[in-house]
Amino acid sequence: MIKILLLAANPRDTGPLRLGEETRKIEEKIRESSAAQRFSVRSAWAVTIDELLYQLNSFEPNVVHFIGHGGADQIVLETTTGTSQPLTKEALSTIFSHFRQWLQVVVLNACYSAAQAEKLAEQADAVIGMTDQVSDAAAIEFSAAFYRALGFGRSVEAAFAQGVGMLKVDGLPDADVPKLIHRRGVDPAKLVLAGASDAAMSIRRAEDPRVPAKLRQHLQNGCEFLLLSEKSVRVPEQHSAEENRIFLELGMRQSNAVFVIEVNRLSTVGEAATVLAQRLLPTDYHWYSWTLVKHEALATKLSLAMAGLRSGDHVMLVGNHRMPEWAPSRRSR
Repeated sequence: MIKILLLAANPRDTGPLRLGEETRKIEEKIRESSAAQRFSVRSAWAVTIDELLYQLNSFEPNVVHFIGHGGADQIVLETTTGTSQPLTKEALSTIFSHFRQWLQVVVLNACYSAAQAEKLAEQADAVIGMTDQVSDAAAIEFSAAFYRALGFGRSVEAAFAQGVGMLKVDGLPDADVPKLIHRRGVDPAKLVLAGASDAAMSIRRAEDPRVPAKLRQHLQNGCEFLLLSEKSVRVPEQHSAEENRIFLELGMRQSNAVFVIEVNRLSTVGEAATVLAQRLLPTDYHWYSWTLVKHEALATKLSLAMAGLRSGDHVMLVGNHRMPEWAPSRRSR
């Protein structure tokens, strides 16, 4: 699923905004799109900082869309009493840094939010902000066109262009206000939302400067990408940070096939090898004991880090046949 989180804040000491209309338009355009069944949309209203953190932790969104007020280097959330709670671009970036694993796009549909968007581009693949004041009408029309395009599988850059184009068609004076910013190494023309699937991550990693150049080239040439989730390799939650992930070139002992894999370096060799075998040989993997080989077989109980593996290393997936439980034991005569 592609998860879209809509966050709305309109403190009582700020000017009124048509939050409900923008939310309704976004949900409507997604619902009418060709890939509606692949989207999950959640809305949160009168958002406080605590509510922001709750929604990010519980929903793990791929897209975050903020509707509200902005100012010089800040967006405006609410306090529990409904008054304004400014959140600086530095604080916002710090919060979002904990959710980089899922975040692909952030839209700050608020006045003067371009500076905040520039800062958030360190955390998400693409961010949209506003360089000046933006009217309610323009904010709503831009959002409707942007999400309609995403729902039909268009790239983020194409969806942005359609949003701006709609403002021009409607004769609104805000057409030059939205600004698209992207993380270094990301091409928004190739960024198509696809949730956290291997295909979506492959597109992201092919442009990710953290991935060794040789592996990026593999991905750009269509090499299959295998993402090992933290749950599949049972990595403790406190170690599931983006910084702990490594990228390996995987080969097969009896095949010329090459894959690019992404896995947490703190998972064990045996766990990672077994999950990979299950993905690649779903019917036969359980007949073998699996390990990874780099020059020589790696001890299955070691973590990838302890085994000395680093991003860019070439490893092979090797299985040693197990004797089935029903087979008679061998006894010397």
